[in-house]
Amino acid sequence: MQKIGKYEILEILGKGAMGIVYKAQDPDIDREVAIKTIHFDAAYEGGEEEEARTRFMREAQAAGKLSHPNIVTIYDVGREERMTYIVMQLIKGISLQGIIASKRVFSTQEVSQLFTQLCDALDYAHKYGIIHRDIKPANILIDDNGRPFILDFGVARIGASTMTQTGKTLGTPSYMSPEQVIGKKIDNRSDIFSLGVVLYELLTGRRPFEAENITTIIYKIINEEPPPLSDVRKDAPAGFADILDRVLAKKPEERYQTGGELVKDLKRLASPSQETYVMDIPAAASFGKKPKSKKAVGVVVTLMSLVVVSMGILLILSPWKKNVPEISTSVPAKTARLDETSTADPGAKKPVDKPVDGKTLGDDQTIPDSQSAEDDSLRENGKQLETMFEDENYTGVKRLAESVLSVSPDDLSASDFLTRAEEKIKDAGLAASLREGIDFYNRGRFQQSLASLQMVLAEDADHAEANRYRTLAQRAISRSEIKVILERYRMAEKEKNLLLLLQNIGSDTVREQKKQVAVALFNNYDNINSIISDEKFNHINSSRVEVVYANLLTALEKKTQSKKVVFQGEKTLVFEKQGTDWKIVEIK
Repeated sequence: MQKIGKYEILEILGKGAMGIVYKAQDPDIDREVAIKTIHFDAAYEGGEEEEARTRFMREAQAAGKLSHPNIVTIYDVGREERMTYIVMQLIKGISLQGIIASKRVFSTQEVSQLFTQLCDALDYAHKYGIIHRDIKPANILIDDNGRPFILDFGVARIGASTMTQTGKTLGTPSYMSPEQVIGKKIDNRSDIFSLGVVLYELLTGRRPFEAENITTIIYKIINEEPPPLSDVRKDAPAGFADILDRVLAKKPEERYQTGGELVKDLKRLASPSQETYVMDIPAAASFGKKPKSKKAVGVVVTLMSLVVVSMGILLILSPWKKNVPEISTSVPAKTARLDETSTADPGAKKPVDKPVDGKTLGDDQTIPDSQSAEDDSLRENGKQLETMFEDENYTGVKRLAESVLSVSPDDLSASDFLTRAEEKIKDAGLAASLREGIDFYNRGRFQQSLASLQMVLAEDADHAEANRYRTLAQRAISRSEIKVILERYRMAEKEKNLLLLLQNIGSDTVREQKKQVAVALFNNYDNINSIISDEKFNHINSSRVEVVYANLLTALEKKTQSKKVVFQGEKTLVFEKQGTDWKIVEIK
């Protein structure tokens, strides 16, 4: 082509599923532009083609009103016969997809700077009610100065709505939000999810939802979490995992609601907080531990005091007892200390006192009973244990009780407190796992929910609440897996793929029955289109599920070349878990 409208074609910049992108010259103002051509006849037929073209022209005109430093400006839209085209700002640079493919690793500051601009651009468009619908690295250009531009505002809906038209795949759903891939109404939060997928890929060099076919990709987007950032990139800066967890949340209400919210968290990672203070830490200190509470510090000091006192008594009494005459047990020992008020002979020589446990001991005094000191220590420990238990400091109780029992293994009180504290700690752990399992279930993370609930059931197999949510999570997973099979089943009919169709069947009788019906359908009809809706699941047991759904099957009859409704009504399939896969074992 030499010209498109008034624009003179200079060269081809690229080719897409629906047309070609040209570099061209605008003769009126002598500037270079980019022109994207769109052939709607590649994806639509008859009246649908004209309707899609009209809608595109309307949306491109709306997007043409956007004026932002990080959005590729739309200058003009036009039409020549059956070809529609859009004239845009020409950006000299490379797509983000090309940069990711080069395996370049971005710093935290670079990521923050890049996404700050992209989020600002999306926020600007969203304020005007314009949703992009196809945010992905190929639609983000980086110019020679490192400045990002989002392109294809006003174009993306065409690609999204024709993803599987006429048996062709126009683009990939890898960057789409869960609500977008299942055809629900979307809003600006869908673009936020897509931007999160780009962020994940920028950090790791791989997409968060990868598979060999579109059906499995869609299943993962709806049901599975991406591989943890720490598993894919070991040196990922702390904090990015939390950001990705929120931006890729399955439910829109759990995501960042605007790009501005995402930017705030990214900026916190890019620069140290102004509220962070540097402290001198002793070399012997271990990093990463939480500071002890005042109560815990008191327990440690008490224990250390008891150890020091006990050691002092042993060290002092050991040599002293050798030089002290044995005292008859028949004579009551005097325990009062001699002082200035004593009735003893004032001229008598004052006995030499020797220190014992911080006190002085005269010649007529007895040595304090070591059992008494031990009893005092046990009583003090008992009070500490009781106080900590009442304060629900069960970890502190456990540590102190273990310390006491290491010295006095037969201490029944310490043993009782240890048992009770361990039970409380165990109950708290189970309660936390149960809350986590329920929270994961409510957020649609059914695999994580099962893992948390299993921790509860491993300790208490009859736990009613844990068993209830485990059943709910297992059923939700089963429904998701069966929906994937139904979609594969539908596509197999549409593509006349007999092998794929029979692959989902787990009964020889049903396989032969379905084979005969499918062969007759494929031999007599073309352009088969099967629509499945309103699925109802009856879980007969954990390994058997009955699915009732509405089915509309239309096709082009070969003989008459007319479109026919081959089937319209309800169908019932019975699925059975065979190994790790669900199979169709009965067709009603």
